[in-house]
Amino acid sequence: MSVAYYIVTREEPEDLDTFVNGKALAHLDDGVIDQLCEAAGVRSLLDFLSQDPEALDEFLEDEGIDLDEDESLPDAEWFSAEEGLASVRGLLNYLQQHPQALQNTADILEDLQEYEAVLVQLAERKIAWHLALDF
Repeated sequence: MSVAYYIVTREEPEDLDTFVNGKALAHLDDGVIDQLCEAAGVRSLLDFLSQDPEALDEFLEDEGIDLDEDESLPDAEWFSAEEGLASVRGLLNYLQQHPQALQNTADILEDLQEYEAVLVQLAERKIAWHLALDF
């Protein structure tokens, strides 16, 4: 099974391809992602992580995890593309200047460039987004 961070949009225009690989980034430890973003002076990419409560509930059920009746999952959070671009571009810049920061910097840069390309299109169209984790 391959894990990946992918982009979810609030609206889904037919002429917009939001596919991103996101596998290299998802294989980094959360603490490493936070540290890289801190070193780059940007908001952590993990701050943009959100899940659709219905999809998350289905996943939990498939895993044999049932929520109590009084428990509920939070609604998905949405962010402006400009917020995401600031973090992605800051991290891109940092890793281009510090390629030794990771063993797989080239793969991470490729993921970030894909995020940037999608977020630029979302910013032009004023479409909100968030990152989601694909298990």
